[in-house]
Amino acid sequence: MSTESTCSFNSTDCKGAIKSITNNTRIPITQKEFILAGMKLCQTHYNKFIINEAYNLKNNETCSHPKHNEYKSQSKNSDKKPKNLNLRKVPERLIPILNLDENAKICSLCRKKTDSNPDYNMLEEYNAPISRKQDDSDNILKVGNHTYSFRKDVLYTGEELKQFELDYQEMMAQLTITDEISLSDKIKKMSSVLYKNQRILKQKTIYDPDKFKNMLEMGDVDLIGFFDELYQGTNPNTKSDKTNNDNKKKLVSLCYFLSSINNKYINGIKADIGSYLETSGASASSIDTLANIGLSVSKRTVNRQKTLITEDHQYTVNDYCSQNIENMFILNIDDYHNIHRRNQPTLLKTHDINHFITILLNSNPDIPKIPYYSSNNIPIHNPKGVDFKLIINYINVNFMSKLGKSYYQRNEMWKQYLSDDSYENKLEFLNVHNYDGRVQNQQELRSMKNIFEKIEQEVYLNNFVIPTICDWPGQVNLRRAITLRLNKKENSGISPQILSIIPMIGPLHISLNSREILFQKYHFFFEMIYHELFGGNKILAQKPKPRLIDLILNLTFYGWKNIRNLIINRFRNIKDVEYLMMIDLLDNSLPLTLDIYTKLFKCGFFEGYLESIVKIWILFQRLHRHNYNKAPLIFLSDVFYWTLNDHPILDILKNNLPIFNDYFVENFHSSLRYQTAESNTDKQIIQKAKTIDIERNDDGFKNTFVNTRNTKFSKVKLISLEKKVSLFLLSLFDKIYHNIGKSSNNNNSVFELPSFSNRNVNVELLPLAWSTSNLPDNDNFCDAKNCLSSNSSNIILICGHSYHKECLSLLNGKCKYCFSYLSESIKTNIISLNKRLSKPLKDNEISEFTEDKGLDEDYDDENIDNLLEQEEYNINNQYEIQYNIWLNYNNM
Repeated sequence: MSTESTCSFNSTDCKGAIKSITNNTRIPITQKEFILAGMKLCQTHYNKFIINEAYNLKNNETCSHPKHNEYKSQSKNSDKKPKNLNLRKVPERLIPILNLDENAKICSLCRKKTDSNPDYNMLEEYNAPISRKQDDSDNILKVGNHTYSFRKDVLYTGEELKQFELDYQEMMAQLTITDEISLSDKIKKMSSVLYKNQRILKQKTIYDPDKFKNMLEMGDVDLIGFFDELYQGTNPNTKSDKTNNDNKKKLVSLCYFLSSINNKYINGIKADIGSYLETSGASASSIDTLANIGLSVSKRTVNRQKTLITEDHQYTVNDYCSQNIENMFILNIDDYHNIHRRNQPTLLKTHDINHFITILLNSNPDIPKIPYYSSNNIPIHNPKGVDFKLIINYINVNFMSKLGKSYYQRNEMWKQYLSDDSYENKLEFLNVHNYDGRVQNQQELRSMKNIFEKIEQEVYLNNFVIPTICDWPGQVNLRRAITLRLNKKENSGISPQILSIIPMIGPLHISLNSREILFQKYHFFFEMIYHELFGGNKILAQKPKPRLIDLILNLTFYGWKNIRNLIINRFRNIKDVEYLMMIDLLDNSLPLTLDIYTKLFKCGFFEGYLESIVKIWILFQRLHRHNYNKAPLIFLSDVFYWTLNDHPILDILKNNLPIFNDYFVENFHSSLRYQTAESNTDKQIIQKAKTIDIERNDDGFKNTFVNTRNTKFSKVKLISLEKKVSLFLLSLFDKIYHNIGKSSNNNNSVFELPSFSNRNVNVELLPLAWSTSNLPDNDNFCDAKNCLSSNSSNIILICGHSYHKECLSLLNGKCKYCFSYLSESIKTNIISLNKRLSKPLKDNEISEFTEDKGLDEDYDDENIDNLLEQEEYNINNQYEIQYNIWLNYNNM
């Protein structure tokens, strides 16, 4: 054995004496491809590839007998933990009848069972075992200092046993060449690796068990197999895969804690725990107590780390801008006020409300920056501002013929582009306005301090634009500055770089506002469903939490979807106010508000999204939603102008629609609101915001150990609630059917609905036709002027007007009454808006904060989780009975 040569691997891991690989060396079969005779290995690599591999192969060997499992199950000890299988090479006499390779091994149980099994011992090829009888002098064998007495029933020769002993002594000699590393030494070595990673290499704490194991073994060869040894100590064979995975994560934390006792500077996991505790509202005393136990850093250390993070925040923003200066930037802007307020004023203060503006910056490496001018030198801003003539013309040419159909009918044509209604997707739809803990990890967000200065240094704003996603107040303030700069140039006192900001209304705000206005206007109807689902004694708040609104709206729609065809086939083309009101609500407005963000926007289907923006504006206009009867028109004006002039931003918008999202800032505000308290000052809130911004992309600890708190609906529960809604709607429409023609009106402004306990409703709740100057004529099949057709077959549009097919064809499929109403509404709204945007700025003027619906408001209603815990009786039979009854109606 030479010590002068070098190891064939010649790596930094080489340690110990050099051993030569000879033809007699037992090379494990898994290593024979690259460990060859003649190679020289250091002790480290010899142990790794020869000794340890042989040990692992031996422990992982299994019996090759084809009936091993059968014999094992017949054994008396089949329920007990398996012991050593006592594997040996299959005897030569059994190879033909078992069809095994000559190197295969079988256990002692299978050897005995084979000789007594008639499936084998009756075969012609079978040879019975031969008993070896020897003289007493042959029963004694000496090998070195060891003496063996043979039993007569052992079927091995003395030469075989002698070879076994020599092999055993050789292996023992190899195993004892170096001293076994003690547990304490392994902990010290592990501490050295972890210290180097955290303090020298500045790496983050690793929580993934596989990555952690690889880090240890790459850092020190003496730690190879150490994590596996710890894992085996958890008795994994008796536990489920989930439990074993959880135990591996716990072992990672255990390794960090053990190392931190060895070296106090290994405190990454304790710092993460301290930060999480502080974020969760734990008291300073609680954090310090856990620090004394060794599970966390102290509260003082947590505060010091937070201070360092906020001080470095500006530099991280600058670095982010520099790294992405060639890419497209997107801004999220939203106003924020902390909701921790005094219910009663004091002698000194009326409230403790701090107002802020949050600006988040995002970039996309796959999208180049957007130029200010198009290829034909057309600027991105329309010099006419918000152009009502352009909007009216595009709606007339491209959308009026489509607006006669309900959103549900249009959606059926788009299915291939949208997500389906699977159980998993329904759960996501129900949580669309639940922002806590739902950050998309692939998105990089940066706060806005000094962003403009950094981008300005790169001359970015002189030639390129930044789309800015905001709510109504953010949009109208930016639009006003842009309008004043376009109209008055330098005299406006506004920087020309404001023109590089392209404000767009946030799709999430459109979704939230449309759902809320629909729910509030039709509250009487949704309250009936709420009572049907959860009990008549439950009180439904006038303005519930968004999550409860989402639940009721989704259950209502899917309950309607179950029975839609039954209802429509029974009523056919009946022009009844109650029926048409419910069809417009259930088949048009309701699915529109549910899908515009969750399906159309998030799936990136621009064509459907643009058409739905037109429809959602009509809904806002009809229901008199202040401000949002203008916000979608601004977006439409921009898109139609970019389409007309072929500006490159349009293709980016079409191909990358989901990134123009306001979800990020809402999620950011939700995290900030959760982590602040009434006692926080404005400076403390700003510091907390910067800390959240830095830590939001470093969530390894939370992803590993923190449970999410999203409400779970079982599939059976969801289907049961949907069927209950279906049963309620079948009953309601049965009432409507028997009250056809019984609705009355007062000067066409208020209608009395007999199927709703004679409730009086405003005309705004009826389909669009009742908002026009030409109301549908219940006595005529066709509402077209000068119609001479006597045909009794008509088409009822979703607006409520009806036409003969030939009359509608003459109108190119467009309802001229509704177009007249929409055109006038567009013109009125835009003239009012442009007047507002052109209003000159005053000295020291404060930007307006128009009331906008979002998460900043307080809600008061019953906990949704408590509602869902109620027991449900089985309604499947009742549902099937009613469904078949309505099928018979349709067959009559």
